[in-house]
Amino acid sequence: PRRLGRPRSTDLREVVNALLYIATTGCQWRMMPRDFPPFTTVQSYFYEWRATGLWGRINPHLVMEAR
Repeated sequence: PRRLGRPRSTDLREVVNALLYIATTGCQWRMMPRDFPPFTTVQSYFYEWRATGLWGRINPHLVMEAR
């Protein structure tokens, strides 16, 4: 299938890394180090993934991997 829209310019692995950084350090969105994508981008992905239930669907798989 052909993809619609423009190609993604943000590396999703970097978004996940930023979210893990926030979760482990308690850092505020705006105070994230510049090594990560812009906080607005990371925040947008987080809210989108939360709204679609992505975290709830992948959590059991992550738990099984950690065991």
